Amino acid sequence: MEPRTSSIPVFSFRRRRGRTLTRMLVALVAGSVCGALWMLLVDTVANTISTDTIKESAVLLVGVVTALVAALFLSAPTNLRQVAGVSMMVIGFHSLALPIAVLISFVVAGAAWLPGASAERRAVDLSVAGLLVGVLLVFLGDRALRARRMRVHKHEPRR
Repeated sequence: MEPRTSSIPVFSFRRRRGRTLTRMLVALVAGSVCGALWMLLVDTVANTISTDTIKESAVLLVGVVTALVAALFLSAPTNLRQVAGVSMMVIGFHSLALPIAVLISFVVAGAAWLPGASAERRAVDLSVAGLLVGVLLVFLGDRALRARRMRVHKHEPRR
């Protein structure tokens, strides 16, 4: 009776294919989040005084282009942990741009925002949330990448 070796490569191929699909899915989701954050950034800065400053199609175009470019760059790492770590850091850095966008919108609008206090409140809430989420995601992404580096360096001989 001869051994069945044909199932082992198929299993390995399916496993590798599943990992590749997972890496691509993580990169696509992270790219989509980056695109959504850029849509929010552009909309926050462009529509400070008047709501008709920029059209929705232009904001959507910015978001789609940013999502595709980010997903393309985030799919480059070979390991799923690296893709997840880099994705968290990229989303975190994009979130850290939200307070800057709100500050720019306050400087541009000046006293025009004073009559609508609810818009100021939402902008400040968005700024604080972006800051906190950004710091958390950058920290978690760094920890994920650092765990990988520490494992690699632990097995290297000391000089």
